Amino acid sequence: MTSSRLPGKILLPLSGAPLLQRMLERVARINNLDAVWLAIPEGEDHDTIVDLVPTGVKLFRGSETDVLDRTFKAAKQANASVVMRMTSDCPMIDPTVSGEILTAFRNSPVVYARTAFTRGYPHGFDTEVFTMDALAAAYEEATSDDEREHVTPFIWRQPERFAALEVDHYPNFRHWRLTVDTPEDYQLAKQVFDILFSQNPNFGFKELRALFTAQPELLEINANTAQPILAGIPGSNS
Repeated sequence: MTSSRLPGKILLPLSGAPLLQRMLERVARINNLDAVWLAIPEGEDHDTIVDLVPTGVKLFRGSETDVLDRTFKAAKQANASVVMRMTSDCPMIDPTVSGEILTAFRNSPVVYARTAFTRGYPHGFDTEVFTMDALAAAYEEATSDDEREHVTPFIWRQPERFAALEVDHYPNFRHWRLTVDTPEDYQLAKQVFDILFSQNPNFGFKELRALFTAQPELLEINANTAQPILAGIPGSNS
């Protein structure tokens, strides 16, 4: 609710429902999840979110600034051994793609798997899967501000300690911004939902590719929005 670039963004409407609801509808369709938890900050600014939590989604409230602490304690309350994490500003996330990350994690000798950092799937499809042991190590040992805020940098910055896997996709669609951080991002999301949702509420990567092939000008709406880059991302120059 206190996003600096777009305050209250998770309440903005997409085809008649708040952005957060549309996000959770998609998360609920990911195969092989035992439970869905929404980990939100404490404080009056965020109380509005409580009324949006749909039946079947469990709620945890914790630190606003120490998101690692909030995530770890939510996972502990869920009695999780494996955690799939997505941020709540990705209303176009594809449940099939997220499910593929979970499958790749289960079929590989790793403790951390995710959509590739620098190429492959669009921004807004980002999905991470990691063991509770890896999350606990981060919770206990991470000290830098960005590691506490972004939850997993402590893990992926140490591949020699935490065996990791990135799932790529060809051709590369990483330049698509399907996350919602700015007014321009929201305008793109709103237009996509206005076009696709009434035809197919479960639209995904396939339908998005067809839409942007037919109307490439849509991607110009937020083309000038810079994606923040954390230091140490594999394959980047940071």
